[in-house]
Amino acid sequence: MNIKGNRFGQKKLQSNFTGFVAGQSLLTKFTLALLIVLLYGCLSFVGSYQGGGVILPIILETPYKATFSLVFFITLIWLFSTVIWDWQKGINMSISSAFIGIVLLQIVSYLRLLQLGSDFLIVSIGNLIVQLSICGVLFFAFRFLIALSKILFLHSRFFQLLTLLLSCSIAIPTSLLVFSIGLQRPEFVSQENLASISSIDLLRLKITTVLGGLGLVLSLMISAWFTNQRRQVPWNYPDLLRELALVIGTWGGTSFHGLVLSNANFTRSELANTDLRAKKLYRTCFQDVAGLERARVDNQYLDLAYPKVQKLLTHGCSLDPNFSKFNLQGAYLQNADMRGFDLTDTNLTGSDLKGADLRGSRLIRTQLAGADLEGVDLRTNILIDANLTEANLRGTDLRDCILVRAQVARADFTGADLTGACIEDWSVSDKTTFTDVRCDYVFKEYEDGQPIHRYPSDRNFEPGEFAALFQQPENELELIFKGDFSYSALSLAFYKLKTEKSDLELDLKGIEQRGNLWVVRVTSSNPTIEAQLEQQFSEVYQTTTNNDSIETTIKDSIYRDYEDIKQRLVESQQLVRQFAGISESQAEALKQLSKQAFGTNFYIEGSAITNLSGQGIQYTEAAGQIRSLVTRSGTEAQISQGSQQVLTQLQAIATTPTMQTELIQQILLREAQDDPAFRRILLQQQQQILTALPPGTIASAIRGAIAQLHEEWS
Repeated sequence: MNIKGNRFGQKKLQSNFTGFVAGQSLLTKFTLALLIVLLYGCLSFVGSYQGGGVILPIILETPYKATFSLVFFITLIWLFSTVIWDWQKGINMSISSAFIGIVLLQIVSYLRLLQLGSDFLIVSIGNLIVQLSICGVLFFAFRFLIALSKILFLHSRFFQLLTLLLSCSIAIPTSLLVFSIGLQRPEFVSQENLASISSIDLLRLKITTVLGGLGLVLSLMISAWFTNQRRQVPWNYPDLLRELALVIGTWGGTSFHGLVLSNANFTRSELANTDLRAKKLYRTCFQDVAGLERARVDNQYLDLAYPKVQKLLTHGCSLDPNFSKFNLQGAYLQNADMRGFDLTDTNLTGSDLKGADLRGSRLIRTQLAGADLEGVDLRTNILIDANLTEANLRGTDLRDCILVRAQVARADFTGADLTGACIEDWSVSDKTTFTDVRCDYVFKEYEDGQPIHRYPSDRNFEPGEFAALFQQPENELELIFKGDFSYSALSLAFYKLKTEKSDLELDLKGIEQRGNLWVVRVTSSNPTIEAQLEQQFSEVYQTTTNNDSIETTIKDSIYRDYEDIKQRLVESQQLVRQFAGISESQAEALKQLSKQAFGTNFYIEGSAITNLSGQGIQYTEAAGQIRSLVTRSGTEAQISQGSQQVLTQLQAIATTPTMQTELIQQILLREAQDDPAFRRILLQQQQQILTALPPGTIASAIRGAIAQLHEEWS
C-alpha cells in the first residue's frame, strides 16, 4: 500500500504496516531534484569564475603573477590536506604554507631575483582569504549535495553523472566570460600588448583559462565525492552533513513524528525519506525494512540513528559486535544472530529477544528487565550483575551460565535448564517462578573467573528439589547482619518488633550464615518496608549485643510487665534456637549445668566452659563453630578459616595442642549425646568429614571422638 506523503496522527494510527511504501511523492522528489540541479549550476558558476580569475593573471604575465601563483598553490595544498585529513588540518596547513611562501617570495625579492609590488603582502593575504573562503564554502556545499542525492535517490550515480555534465557545461562558458572580462582590465593587459597578441596565443590563453575554471570546479566536486566516500557520508553517524541531508531528504515525506509506535509492524516496508522521529518504539518490528538508513530518526527512545543498530533491527545481524553501553530498550530482535556480541552495560529493557542466538555474548551489567528471552540459548554466557527482573526465561537454556549477583526477582524460569549455573548472591523473590525447572546441580561461588563449590557436591538434585530450595515463600524478606551471632540478642529484637509492629504479622522462617554475614528470613504482611524493618531490627539487635545481659535491656526498654516479657522472650528464644541449630534439650541442659567436670582439664559452669584456673569461654559459641566444621557448611577456604578461628577461640582456656584436642573431643561427645542427628552424621560420614578438614588438632579430636562413639554405640 502506498502511504507516500502521509502525515499520521496518533488517533488514526494503525499497527500493521507490513509491505507499505512510505516516503516522498514523485512531485516532491522532482522539486527537490530541480533545486539540487540549480544549486549545482550556481556552485559551478562561482567555482569556474573564481578558478578562471586566479589562473588568468598568471598566464597573462601581469604584475600580480607572484600573488596569484601563491594563491593557486596554497589552494591545492588546502584541498589535498582537507581531503586526506580534515578541514582543521587543511586550514593549519594552508596558513603554514602561506607564511612560508610569503617569506620565501620576500627573500627572493630582496635578492632582486623577482620584482614584487609594494602592496604584495596585503594583496596576497586578501586574495588568500577570499580564495580559501569561497573554495571552503563550495567544497562543503558539494559534499552536502552529493550526500543529499544519496538520501533522495536509491540509485544516485546517474543523477550525479548528470549534475557533473551540467557543471562542466556551465563552467566552460563562465571561464570564457572571465577571460573576456580579464582582457578588458588594464591592470592585467594594456591595449598595446593586447594588439600584439597573435590569434594562436590568444586561443592558447583562452583554453588555459577554461582549464583553470573547469579544473577548480571538477577538483572540488571530485574531492567532495572522494571525501564522502572515505568518511562514509551520509551513512556514518554522527555527522553534520548526514543530519542536514536527512532534514531536506525527508521534506514532504511520510511522517510519524512524535507518535507512539509501540508494537507496530513495518516488516518488508519501504521507509526511505520518512520522518521516523517517534516518541516510543517499544517492540516495533523493522525486520526486512528497506531504506531505514535514508529515514530521519533520532535517539529519543533507543539508539536508532546508529547505522549498525539499524542493520541489527532490519537484518537481524551486525558485522560490528560491539554494542556495549548502547540503548536498545524495547528493541524487536526476534531470531537475531547476536553470537559473540559485547552487550556490557547495554540497555535491553523490555526487548523482544525470543529465538535470538546469543551464544558467546557478554551480558555483564546488562539491563534485561522485562525482556522476552523465551527459548534463547544462553549456555556459558556471563550475566554478572545482569538485571533480569520480570524477564521471560521460559524454556531458556542457561546451562553453565554465570548469574553472579544477577537480579531475577519476578522472573519466569518455567521449563528453563539451569544445570551448572553459578548463582552466587543472585536475587530471587517470592514471585520468581521455577516451575518445571531442569537442574542437576549449581555452583554457589565464583572465583578467579571460574565457578566453584558445586551444590550438591556428591549427587544431583532430585526432580523438583531445586525449585523447593530456591523458591522464596510469598512475602519473605531477608534481613542481613554482620559480625558474631547472638541468638539471645536476636530473640529480643524479633520479639520487640513483633510486639510493636503487630500489624506486620512478622514470622521467623530461618537463619542462615553466608560467609561473615547472618541472614534472617522473616515473612511479613507488608514486604514493601524491608529497608525500614531491617534498620529497626539491626538497631535493637546491636543495642542488646552491647549490653551486659538480656535482662538489662528488657528493664531499660519501654515494656512495663517485665515477667510477661521474659516469658514471651523465652518462647522467642526457643524459635531462634530451632533455626540456629540449637536443640531445646541442649539449651535446657546448659541451664541446669552447674560446675561439672568436663574431661580432665575443664569444667562446665552454667553456659560456660572454664579451665582449672577459672578462665572461660561460652559453650554455645564454641559448640556452634565446631558443629559448623563437622557439617561442612562452607567452601574449603571457609572451613580452613573456620578451623583457625576455633583454635584461636579455644586458646583462651586450652593453651596446648593436647588440651585443645581434649576440649574439642569433649564438646563433640557432649553434642553427639544430646543430638542423635548430629551423632549419626559423625558415625556415617566420618570419612567425608575428615577429608574436608585440614590435618591437625581438630581432625585428631574428631577422629578420637568418632572412635569413642563407635565403642559406646556399637
